[in-house]
Amino acid sequence: MLIEGQRVSLMPAGFEDRREIYEWLALSDSTPAMMGPPLYPDHPVPSWEEYVADYEDYYFDGSRPRDGRLFVVLAGGRPVGAVSYSRAACEGTLELDIWMRSEAECGKGYGPDALKTLCGHLATGLGITEFVIRPSARNERAVRAYIKAGFEPVESCGDERFGPGDYEDTVTLVMRHGSSRNV
Repeated sequence: MLIEGQRVSLMPAGFEDRREIYEWLALSDSTPAMMGPPLYPDHPVPSWEEYVADYEDYYFDGSRPRDGRLFVVLAGGRPVGAVSYSRAACEGTLELDIWMRSEAECGKGYGPDALKTLCGHLATGLGITEFVIRPSARNERAVRAYIKAGFEPVESCGDERFGPGDYEDTVTLVMRHGSSRNV
């Protein structure tokens, strides 16, 4: 089943996609914009084993939809990235993550559309209306894309509500689906 957005479609990822999605995250030309030295010594690139431990089987088989799921982002029927959700530390909120398969797929609006599409789907399917995403402030392109998708930076609730972020300069952005800005 495809979830259709304006520019992209989301396809639930299967086990056959696991290795390729990992390579987009950890081994592509877009990896240095998100993690690893020299820009992100505080957020090393995960090994395959660390990735598998973090993205457990339910992200690929759909067996625990309230806990998380991973999707392949398709544009024109071809894979351009991955987007996932997982439970946030605070009840009733899901945390999102997204990455493109390469630098060539960045800056085309695929990310913001994928995020809006996933949030709409989760609001309808699971009744979730609050979403959080937490990039590094150093990843200015990502922060701009998330704001374009309808996320708003929040100042003081980061660690208290959502737990510590992955980066020493984590930026917490929240979208409340159904608000006038995010409908």
